[in-house]
Amino acid sequence: MSLRKATCLTPRRVDAARHNSERSTGPRSEAGKERVRMNALKHGCDAAAENEAAVMRALGEDPERFAALKRELATAYGPGDALWDHQLEDLAKLYWRRNRIERMETGLMRRALQAVEEQVRTRRDQIAAATFDASSTLATELGLPEPADPCARLRQRLSRVSAIHEQLRLGIVSPMQHLVLQNCYRGGNGWRPARLLQLMLMFANRAFCQAKKDNQGLKQALKEMGGEGNVDVLMRELLRLLGEEVAAVKAAFEAAVKAQEERDAIERDACLAPAGETWEMLLRQEAGLDRSIDRKVKILLTMRKEHARERGGGSRTAPTEQEASPPGDESTDWEAEELSKLVGLDAAPESGAGGTPAPRTLPWKTVAKPQNRRNKARML
Repeated sequence: MSLRKATCLTPRRVDAARHNSERSTGPRSEAGKERVRMNALKHGCDAAAENEAAVMRALGEDPERFAALKRELATAYGPGDALWDHQLEDLAKLYWRRNRIERMETGLMRRALQAVEEQVRTRRDQIAAATFDASSTLATELGLPEPADPCARLRQRLSRVSAIHEQLRLGIVSPMQHLVLQNCYRGGNGWRPARLLQLMLMFANRAFCQAKKDNQGLKQALKEMGGEGNVDVLMRELLRLLGEEVAAVKAAFEAAVKAQEERDAIERDACLAPAGETWEMLLRQEAGLDRSIDRKVKILLTMRKEHARERGGGSRTAPTEQEASPPGDESTDWEAEELSKLVGLDAAPESGAGGTPAPRTLPWKTVAKPQNRRNKARML
């Protein structure tokens, strides 16, 4: 049993529900209904015939171009009867859907390319934001956010280490320099960063004691450094290690940028053949449409051939020697027979001399089908 208290439908609530329902019925005017009738449109392949023009406009297509395509096909395949017109209409729709799928594939490629270009642009902006000179106050600022891109992080480290190296070369020492380097090399990165942090800690303690005028702390810091005479030696070692670190980080940054450019080029090439269920579905639909177009074209060619025979005074049952198929073209004749059956060219039997239906004797009736010829070859 539910512990939630049932809602009591008071007259006030019923009136409020009725009032809200009156405002949520959608558009009522004809213009409003016409404006929102295509809101649920996805691809338009299953749209009704009366909505074809509206679907084309909703998908950014021109119905006039579709009409021009039908006129071109009618001109190419010649005039005919109603059955002929239906075949041409179907062929025009197949071609139009084929072009629409090509647009979909192009859209997927462009969307993938746009995503790659957006990543490249974001990386370029992060690298630009992480680049600053030695005179900038960002070199020793702890609150500076760390970039997400690896190339940008290396560029930020290069900027910080280069700035600290320049400051030490000018004789500027501060405790913040040690904290910045500690944030840059947290987790350990070899013997050189460890030695750098050790030396920077010594000079940072010495600078802090000098700023606070702490003589006892200053004596302790000098004792850790090996005396006043060893300060210059440690400073030269620190500058040398910082110079080597600047060169190493710069080389790592350039290598990372080069590797990333190669990966970006590979990603751009991969955009030409996207992967996923949507892409596979489009390829299947494209292959199916190609087969349908080929079959429809063969039907129309067969109909035009029969139409030419009838207009030339010939007969489907008794073709002339020029119309007869060559001896080596049995498969084409067999396909023509199947297509003729499909479009209904041999559906009505012709009457003989005595009024009885005469058997149809098409030229390809005398030719064995490919399957029968293969069976005979196996028997031999």
